[in-house]
Amino acid sequence: MSDKRQWIPLGGLLATMAIVIYTVVQIHAQETGAVTGDFTNAAVAEVRDAKGQVLLRGNFAPVEEADDDIERKAVLATAGADPDAKGEAEVEFTKSAPTEQEVEFEVSNLEPGSRVTFVIDGRDVATVVTDKDGVAEFEGDIKMNAGTPTGNR
Repeated sequence: MSDKRQWIPLGGLLATMAIVIYTVVQIHAQETGAVTGDFTNAAVAEVRDAKGQVLLRGNFAPVEEADDDIERKAVLATAGADPDAKGEAEVEFTKSAPTEQEVEFEVSNLEPGSRVTFVIDGRDVATVVTDKDGVAEFEGDIKMNAGTPTGNR
C-alpha cells in the first residue's frame, strides 16, 4: 500500500472527529446559555420537571459563615409530585464587592433518567438529567458584570 493511501483514512478520521467535537460544543452551548440575574438576595429555589411542574421548593435563608463570604441556603422539600424527593440549594458570594456568585443544587430520590431544571426566583439556572439513582447536582459560578451577572457552567 502506498503512503498516499494510508493518509486518506487518517484524514477522514480526523475530519470526522473535528465535526463531532464541533457538534458537541454547539449542543452544549445551546443547553447552557448565559444565566442572568443577581442571586445575592435570592428568595425561592425550585426544581421543575420537563413539563415545568414544581417537584421541589424551598426558601433561601442566610447561613453563618466564618470567612468573608455570605451564604444563603434553601432546604428543598417535595411539592407533592414525588413524596420522598429532597434536596438543597445554595448561593454563596463575598461580602465586599461581589464579582461572582457560586450556585449549587443537589437533589435526590427523583425519577432516574428524568430531566429537571433548577430555578432561582423564577429564572432557569441549569437543566440536568438525574442519574440511575435519581440524583442530580449542579455547581456553577455566575459572574457579575456591571451589576448583571452572566452564567458560566
